[in-house]
This record gives sequence, structure tokens and C-alpha cells, in this order.
Amino acid sequence: MTIRVTRVRLSRPGMRELLRSKGVQADLTRRALAVADQVEAAGIRVEGKPGRIPLPVTVDVSVGPERARARVILDHPSGTAVEAKHGILTSSIDAAREII
Repeated sequence: MTIRVTRVRLSRPGMRELLRSKGVQADLTRRALAVADQVEAAGIRVEGKPGRIPLPVTVDVSVGPERARARVILDHPSGTAVEAKHGILTSSIDAAREII
């Protein structure tokens, strides 16, 4: 049996261009929106007991110097407390993996 070794050299500028491309941005947007939908589907409400308004969720997709990135933000002052209590972002991350 013969084993063939192939050496691959990656172009850093090429990888940077790929990671910043419109296609990657679109994919990240779809995945972030799936996570945001999962968070909203949990029905967590804030401001008062019981909560008066649904927890606002914002999706932000931006392009940095090296790559595109997406953020799902609990856009309310009590968002940190909601995450600490319910772990809603952490438990919703699987929604991003299910996107094909």
C-alpha cells in the first residue's frame, strides 16, 4: 500500500477574502436569525412581574478586518440577567447548527 502525502499551502489573503465574502455573511445571517427565532419562541417577557413586553432580540452581522461575524443580542438592560437565569442564548445555539 502506498501513502501519498500532499502539501497544501493556504493563502492568508485568500482566506481573509473568503471569510469576509457575501456568501459567508449570508450564511451567518441565516444562522443568527435561527438562533434569534429560537430565543423569541421561548416567550420570555421583561419589565415587571409578569413581564409586559417580549424580550427584544437583535441580530447584528458585521465584517471585521479578518472575517465576518454575527451576534445575537438580548437588546434590553435585563438581558444579562435573563441569560444568567434562563441560559436562553446558550440553549438556542443548536438552532444555528441545524441550518443547511
